[in-house]
Amino acid sequence: MLASRSRMPAAWRPVLMLAALLAGLLAGTAPHARAATTQDTSVTFRVQATTEGETLLVTGSAPQLGAWDPAKAVPLGTTASAYPHWSAAVQLPVGATVQYKYLKRSPTGTVTWESTPNRTLTVSRDAPGNDDRWNVAPVAATFRATATTTWGQNLYVTGDLPDLGSWDPAKAVPLTTGSATYPLWSGAHQLPPNITVQYKYLKKIPDGTVIWENGDNRTVFTSSAGALTVNDSWR
Repeated sequence: MLASRSRMPAAWRPVLMLAALLAGLLAGTAPHARAATTQDTSVTFRVQATTEGETLLVTGSAPQLGAWDPAKAVPLGTTASAYPHWSAAVQLPVGATVQYKYLKRSPTGTVTWESTPNRTLTVSRDAPGNDDRWNVAPVAATFRATATTTWGQNLYVTGDLPDLGSWDPAKAVPLTTGSATYPLWSGAHQLPPNITVQYKYLKKIPDGTVIWENGDNRTVFTSSAGALTVNDSWR
């Protein structure tokens, strides 16, 4: 009986050691996998472009966009009803600032790049994707608004363009502030040139309540002469 009891633990010892090792590996890797997932968000790239048999692609400084390699660029899609608007969704890290450009690829493989400067996008969970135009340089617009808030409230700007969320608070562009700048909030976003934009500020609180500022819609013209900065006060 004693011999039998001593043989059983020895036989099971390798199995128990393997189980403990697997449990340790799972405990060590699972949190990292979840963290990586929560740090990415879907960004939609949209561009208006006419084509003659070519396909549209987007590439840029992020590995998810092919790191400027046309062979790894992300293809955009369109439909008969959507053309000449092309789009594609890409998972990008929240908080990253990405430079990107569109390109066309002919059926024979010839690649044509936009001749405009690189476009820039700062990835945010709340901000909408860009609404670009082929070979038309966007205007770098900075929204600055003075607004007092209670604890937990945040300021956003939205408007009549997809770039500003098309009046949808869920897609509004977030503005930021800090201890040294409060109550001044600011945020930058690229807008199409040479158009009149209507926009308005709103506040969000943690429970999802949205507070719009009073008054008529604000308007600004996005001249192609250079960067645009607006200085407003909450009303």
